[in-house]
Amino acid sequence: MAESGAQIQTNPEITIENIEKALHQLYYDPNLANKDTAQKWLIQAQRAPQAWQYCWALLQLEKPPEVQFFGASALHIRISRSWNELHPDQYANLRTQLFQNIFTFASKTKIVLTRLCVAMSAFVLNTIPEVWPNAIKDIIDIFQQNTIPNLNDSQKCTSLLELLTVLPEEFHTCPMAQSRKGFVRHELQIGLQSLLPLLQGLLTSDSPSEIQSQAIKCFSSWVTFGIPLTDIHPMIQMLFQLVHNPDLFDMCVDALINVLCNPIAYNYPNSIIEMVPKVLQLRDMFTTAVQEKDMDHCQAICRLAVSIGENHSRVLLQCSDQYKQHVMDLTSFILGFSALPGHYPVDESISNIPFGFWYILQDDIISAEADMFHEYRRIYAPIYMNLVQILVTKVQYPDDSEYQAWTADEKEEFRCYRQDIADTLMYAYTLLREPLLNDLYSMLATMVTQGNHPWQALEASLFAFRSVAEGGEYGSDTCVLNLMTLLPQIPMSNVKLAATAMYMLGAYAEWLADTPSVLGHVIPVLLSGLHNNDLAVASTMALKDICSECVPHLTPFANHILSSAEAVFQGNMMKSRELVRLMATVGYTLSSLPLPETMSYLTVLIGPLIQQLETLANSQPSANSKAGIQMRVSMLAMLFSTLDFKRQDETEEQKKRAPPQVNEPQPVLLILQQVFPIIQKILSQWLSDPGIVEAVCEMVKKALRTLLDDVAPLVPQLSQSLIQMYSVIPQSSILDLSKMLILLFSDNAVYMPAVQSLYVQLTTKTLSLFQTAGVHEHTDVIEGFMALTAQRSEERRVGKECRSRWSPYH
Repeated sequence: MAESGAQIQTNPEITIENIEKALHQLYYDPNLANKDTAQKWLIQAQRAPQAWQYCWALLQLEKPPEVQFFGASALHIRISRSWNELHPDQYANLRTQLFQNIFTFASKTKIVLTRLCVAMSAFVLNTIPEVWPNAIKDIIDIFQQNTIPNLNDSQKCTSLLELLTVLPEEFHTCPMAQSRKGFVRHELQIGLQSLLPLLQGLLTSDSPSEIQSQAIKCFSSWVTFGIPLTDIHPMIQMLFQLVHNPDLFDMCVDALINVLCNPIAYNYPNSIIEMVPKVLQLRDMFTTAVQEKDMDHCQAICRLAVSIGENHSRVLLQCSDQYKQHVMDLTSFILGFSALPGHYPVDESISNIPFGFWYILQDDIISAEADMFHEYRRIYAPIYMNLVQILVTKVQYPDDSEYQAWTADEKEEFRCYRQDIADTLMYAYTLLREPLLNDLYSMLATMVTQGNHPWQALEASLFAFRSVAEGGEYGSDTCVLNLMTLLPQIPMSNVKLAATAMYMLGAYAEWLADTPSVLGHVIPVLLSGLHNNDLAVASTMALKDICSECVPHLTPFANHILSSAEAVFQGNMMKSRELVRLMATVGYTLSSLPLPETMSYLTVLIGPLIQQLETLANSQPSANSKAGIQMRVSMLAMLFSTLDFKRQDETEEQKKRAPPQVNEPQPVLLILQQVFPIIQKILSQWLSDPGIVEAVCEMVKKALRTLLDDVAPLVPQLSQSLIQMYSVIPQSSILDLSKMLILLFSDNAVYMPAVQSLYVQLTTKTLSLFQTAGVHEHTDVIEGFMALTAQRSEERRVGKECRSRWSPYH
């Protein structure tokens, strides 16, 4: 072995000595750069043709394990990836050498043995059946002979099972032509006729647990080939017997799950349903594991039971009367997993596993024929109602002191868990419909009336209502009206409770648009959250969702909403994202008012923001000024996208109001004209900053979508600004905005010169990128330009067709 100070030279000759030096450097040199150099060279050495020769020298018994492992790995790579380098006359000798080394290492280093078995597997896959017919049978016969020196029966059996275990794994990972893969798969399946009796014999005999464990692992590996369940029925029975052996428990469970999850299992419903009683025999073991707080055993049993339900729910639904009670018992067993006491993921870690089963089961019930649907619903509705009660308990937060002690990862897992519960509640509603909501309301009303329930239980009930509503389902108007009437009576004593209440209201936005009489109860609750930083996210999100749906009904609440927004803007305490979101609420609310009132409010609300933007434009560039500019430009962008006096969802009363006259442009245009000089000044300082340019483009794009043709007075200025920005730093956002502007005004005689000049300048600059090495750094720009060009080509084609259609000679 090389001395610790030795270092591999740059691109040295591939020799045994240099390989050993490089391996020593890789494993023992503390210098990471040296390790990296050694690793790269060793990879090259493995891929070199010389590996056919040096690999055997590296496998000598006196070599260190890392050298032997490298030799075995190099041999595997040559066999699997460079098989064509061998002449057929060399196959027999290579097979002999492989067997000899496997026998040698059967009692030596395990990782080297495994790698040699992988190499032999690659050999089998390359030679079966043309060169080596009956390979599986031959391998078993060779290991069972008594002429292998220095190996006892246990060592022979272990090495044989190791080889047979890695063979299917190598089949799934090796590079092989698709046409040959099916052929080889068929040959290996034939080999099962020799393998299965061997495995059954090992499991039924008094073999040591280590041998039985390896046999189960081998069977589990071969299951992936899609063995007919009728062929492995005896093995399945043995696994259910051996699962009670603590040493074999994990292996048995994994093997059974592989059987259940294999697609071929769908063709054997009788075999699947016969496994249900066997799974139910594990209930006592599960109860013991829960009492002993053995989460590993609990999780394994849960995975097995859920696998049969998740993968074969239709088999369970359509079973014969003989097995109906077993199926109901299995469903109740799975329900118990969901109901495991404690908080996920701290106290328990399995109640999340059945979520997929509950979805698939209800989906199969819903999609059944009408007569069967009603029968299934009659049977399973009580179970799903019970599930809802369980989930409303499991979704509850722990006590504040306990929750604060959780790690950040645990809190994130719990957040995801609550979202999974929300989805499951939504699925349950598709099956249960009105009874679910009535039950939830009854539970919530009882808690509010009694007044002695913790906030966690109240929050969980509101969370359930929100989950159903987010699926676009609201239930009967009576139930929702009762909920909205009850809401003000709920003591919002906790921030999480208040936030969930606000999120729930936001989920009912579409319902509120159809029932605007309730807005008087809802709007004040949401506005109260604007002045609490912990509720700012929930309140601004809910307000935005509700106001976007209820614009025609906002007029009576406009003063309250806009006054609250003004106070928030002046307070300067809310975070940027929430301020931007609140500006959407302002825009929707202003859209519900007559133009004079809108302009008055804009002066109060937007005037200070424009002044702040102008101050930032005059300040020296810095990280703080950049953040301030981006935030205020984003707020204006949100206002431009929501303040629209030409909305299609106005009430009859609003439609009677006088629209803006020709000399009364839309408010968005007035604001854009006012702010545009400031934007130009900002760009003069920040033109090379992609973030600022993108924010400005997004703002103008939102204005264009609202104004459409009404933006005409600003077309020349916009075109020049776009040319200026693109000439300094080409960005896809500039092209997107240009595409909108060209689409709107390419046929307008007045503004055609401006947009044509814009297109020419964009084209010239883009083409210049192809003349430099920077084209690969601007793939998004090239893609955006191609989209712009495609749009222009389509416009010309359509225009040409229209002119041809209207020609007198057509």
